[in-house]
Amino acid sequence: MSQETNAGRMYAGQPVEDRQRQRRARFLESGLTVFARDGYGNSSVGAICKDAGLSSRQFYEEFTGRESLLLELYEQIDRQSRDAVAAVLAEHSDDSAVDVIDAAVRAYVESIGRDPRKARVALVEVVGAGPKVEKFRLELRRAWGALLAGAAEDAALHGEIPPGDYEMRVLAIIGAVNYVVDAWSGADPRPALDDMIRVLRRIIIGAVSA
Repeated sequence: MSQETNAGRMYAGQPVEDRQRQRRARFLESGLTVFARDGYGNSSVGAICKDAGLSSRQFYEEFTGRESLLLELYEQIDRQSRDAVAAVLAEHSDDSAVDVIDAAVRAYVESIGRDPRKARVALVEVVGAGPKVEKFRLELRRAWGALLAGAAEDAALHGEIPPGDYEMRVLAIIGAVNYVVDAWSGADPRPALDDMIRVLRRIIIGAVSA
């Protein structure tokens, strides 16, 4: 006899919805591990299921395939890092450009670079992963561009950098920052974070001040 509660169906004393969320989280964690370790192109549903300790039937109850898992992982990683940077930009809106840049870079690295799997998946494995992933990657890059261009425009209003069209400059900044963060995240041993922030600060100031 099935058990029913106001919260929904129960299985082994636990709401079914909670078990499903936990199962999905295990697949996401294993996808992160397998995609970073083997590369997205060399990965398989079987390897992900083995790492998660779950069956392929359970996998396909949650995802349509590797691509849908990659897209969800990518969206999750990108959203967390963008939210972290947006919060810092809002918190430091009245600070100097140098302080804002340092705080924003630190927030980004803490979010995406501390776990080398996240950096590898979001900065490397999504590139060339297929038309659907590429379309989504460009959408997220535009969202980053809008966020960073807005911050640059605020700095220009305060007279800290010259006014101008920041669209191309922001693209250059995104490329440089992501390349450096990916290299830093996978390095062993890692260079000091403060040293990397100083390097990126000079690159960013040079780009927005050009």
